[in-house]
Amino acid sequence: MLYLDINEEKTLAFEVEINGVGCDEMFGVVRFMYEDIEYGFPAIIEEGKITAVLKPLKEIFPNIKNGTVVQARLDINTETYYFSPWKGEIKVQAPISVEAKLTEEETDPKPFGIKAKVVVSEKEEKVTKSPRPPRKQVITEIQNKKGWSKDKLKNITEDQMIEYMERSGTRNPQIQQLLLHEARNNVTKGGQLEVFKYIVKTLKKPKS
Repeated sequence: MLYLDINEEKTLAFEVEINGVGCDEMFGVVRFMYEDIEYGFPAIIEEGKITAVLKPLKEIFPNIKNGTVVQARLDINTETYYFSPWKGEIKVQAPISVEAKLTEEETDPKPFGIKAKVVVSEKEEKVTKSPRPPRKQVITEIQNKKGWSKDKLKNITEDQMIEYMERSGTRNPQIQQLLLHEARNNVTKGGQLEVFKYIVKTLKKPKS
């Protein structure tokens, strides 16, 4: 079992073995389930390593208490496959150093697969993330490149968001829906425009 401080941001790092698929062909999410509410954190997939930065759980689940155990898992999507290479329980309390290893035996041969183990719940090791452009810069770039007016952006629809994803190279319907789902989960206010901004920032992240 892993342990997290409910008041601090944490980084989970997974040691992985990836076979038969490139890092840029995968989209990963670390999901938490608490009181029938599921929340996802986008994962950064690199060669031999997957990392995810977790917001303080107190911000997501205001009523969560010390000692609470939440269910968590790592989901990986490709063009044609879906994997959950890691599932586990996380107990929220004061931070301590934890090392956990989880293994999963495969009963049927597969063309490729993913195995993961948690090597550290990181406080000291920080993941280097490319800085995201400011919101105004993102909207200005969209207006300049795509010819979208401010009124169109303010009243943007889900179909228009999917159209933007396709123009940006994300044409798989499953990944499009996953991005929409993650954006809605991570945007707490601001409506459709803020959801669209989240999607734009996610797609602008450099691929590993």
